[in-house]
Parts: sequence; C-alpha cells; structure tokens
Amino acid sequence: MTDSVLLFLISAGRTSAIFLNTGRTSTVKVKLNVEMGDQICSDRHSQKVRKLSTKRFSCTMKTNYILILLINLSIGTLAQDVPLFQAQEPLNLRITGSIKSIKKNSNDSTLVTGKFLYQQDSQWITVPVQARVRGNFRLRNCYFPPLKVKFNKADVEQTVFRGNKALKLVLPCQTRSDKNKLILKEYLCYEFYQVVSPFYFRTRLANVELTEISRSKPRTYELLTFFVEDNSMVASRSQGKVVKAKATAPSAFDEKQSARNDFFQYMIGNADWSAVYQHNSNTLFVSGKYIPLSYDFDMSGFVNATYAHENPPNLGTGNPRERVYRGFCKSQTTFQEVRQDFLEKESAVFALIENESASFTNYEMQDMKGYLQIFFEILKSDDRFKAAIVDQCRTK
Repeated sequence: MTDSVLLFLISAGRTSAIFLNTGRTSTVKVKLNVEMGDQICSDRHSQKVRKLSTKRFSCTMKTNYILILLINLSIGTLAQDVPLFQAQEPLNLRITGSIKSIKKNSNDSTLVTGKFLYQQDSQWITVPVQARVRGNFRLRNCYFPPLKVKFNKADVEQTVFRGNKALKLVLPCQTRSDKNKLILKEYLCYEFYQVVSPFYFRTRLANVELTEISRSKPRTYELLTFFVEDNSMVASRSQGKVVKAKATAPSAFDEKQSARNDFFQYMIGNADWSAVYQHNSNTLFVSGKYIPLSYDFDMSGFVNATYAHENPPNLGTGNPRERVYRGFCKSQTTFQEVRQDFLEKESAVFALIENESASFTNYEMQDMKGYLQIFFEILKSDDRFKAAIVDQCRTK
C-alpha cells in the first residue's frame, strides 16, 4: 500500500430515526410483484405513506401505527439500510490533498491511505480510509479524477458511513464554471433510474471544499459531488450476486429489465454503455436471471457535458446529444409493457427535475425538461415509437 496525503473533513446533520408503534392490531393486504420490485398496500381506510428507505412506492394503510413486513425483503436487505442513504440533504466535505499524487500512486490494485473527519453533533471523529482513482475516460481527460474509497468496518461503525465497505465518489471533470451543474445533472440521471427500475445504485450528494496542495500555491475549489453505493450492496439488497464476465449474451438478460435499461439509456440520450460487455454497466444475477445495472451517465445528451466525446461512427450520428436506441430486440409484449411503465412514471421523472430548480436557470430547466419531453412524446405516438425504438432495435 502506498502512502499519500488524502484528508477528508465531512460534516452532516443528524440522521433521524423512524419509530413504529405496533400497539394496535390491523390487517393489511400486501401484494408483491417480485419482478418489478413493487409493493402495493391496500385497506378500507386510505392514508399516504412516505417512502421507506430505498423503496419508492405509494400505498394505503389502515392506521398510523402498524408494522408492515414485506415478504420480498430479507433480513440481509433490511441490514443494508445504511445511514448514508437514509437522508437526502447533501453532506459537507473538506478534502485536502494532492490530485497529482493520487493519480500517480493509485490504480485498480493500489490504494493510498488517508483519513476523513466526520462531524457528529459537536465532535469531529477521525476515520481511516483507503482510496484509489477509477474510470477510464475521466481519469485520462479530467482534472478531478473519480475516486473509489474503502472503509474498515470497525472504523465506520459509529458514523454515517456505517454498513459501507466501499463507495464511489463522483467529482466534476473540469474546473469550468458549469462543473457543478453537470454533476447535478448526472446525479439526476441516477435519480431517474431509481424511478424506472427496481435495480439501481443509491446516491448521496456532497458539497466538497477541496484544497489542492500539489500546486506551487494551494488552491481551493468548491465542488458538488456525490457518493454511489458499491455494486455488492445493490446485489445484497436484491438478494443476488455480482457477475463478472467478459461478455454476457443479450438473450441471457431478463427481458423486461433489459428493456427498462435500454429505454432509460435512450431517455437520457446515452450511447456510452454496453450491458453485454459491461461497459459502464454491472451485471447482477438475481432469481436465476441476469440483470443490467448501469452507471456513469456524464456522456449522455441530458447531461450535455462540454467534454463529452462523439458517438462512434457505427451509431449513425456523432452528436452525443442525438438519441440512438442501442437496445436489443424484445417481444412486442415486453416493448409495450415497458413503454406503458415509463409513461406512468413521466410525472415522477419531471418532479425530480423540478426539485432541483433552485440550482438551475430558467433556460437550463426548460432545456432539461424539453429534452426528456421529446422522449415521452415518442412513447405516446405509435408511429414514432415504432420508428425510433421498435424498428431500430438490435439483432446482433
């Protein structure tokens, strides 16, 4: 292991707990759709229930005080409700270190040692950490490298990072004035994915004050970043496992979940991925089926990053802003079911954009909404849906 300077100072508010009073007896009917991962609770008396942990769903229940046991959640899944992802407000971090040093001294197999200070109430708690650079394009072309950080279980047991063995930390690529808005757009893509798919990475925003000490004069940057949970934790929540393979046959993937992933990538205008070859995609094995799990969306047309590279010539357009459907052909039943699923989630997707309106100008808000609106207009038109998706799906 190589020693290098890497100091994190992290501040966050308290994490509130949820208390359930089961003093009253109530009967609640629970319908589980294992494939979709949806839970629908019903009773004669309706009351809205807020989202629980990572599961976003709406249901009704009889009383205020009831404990619902969801059959499709194992004890191991419940254990993955780590504090980091139980709250949505951004963490506040301070990082002091040498970007040049961590780029030089770390790689996929070599980590650098460091520490961060996490503020709990009025105290600062020191937690050791190991970190390394990750990624390909961003590592070669970006000023700030994306990182992967690893923790020792005992070191984080009493912190907001409890339960996490490893996390990705996504930083802006460049030092441009729009750097933080691009990060927020990519973060929104992860949020969209949570809406349209039962298999997804959880994320947590973080405001970072980064002091770069490898320069002749230290320089401080105010960066927006976000943490992404490790794929092993997604697998645990899904009661599956991560599969590493050079290639997975398209027909081996669960058809509906594969189509959801394809539609999502088309929605955000992303062509920089491959579920078959695990490019910006992991593969899960859940209940006897292979599931694609996508990440890294900064090359998408929705993010519209200034540094985005052109699409390869075989896609028919070099413009990364122009949508290209890269999914393999599915049955007409699957196409229509997934089409309807996305249409039902349209309002939820736009609500996520609206939630971040304070961070964007009116023009930027209209641009993001307009880009996604074109996608939903395609879904609403039989002719456009056939021309853009059905007729464009891949057979090889």
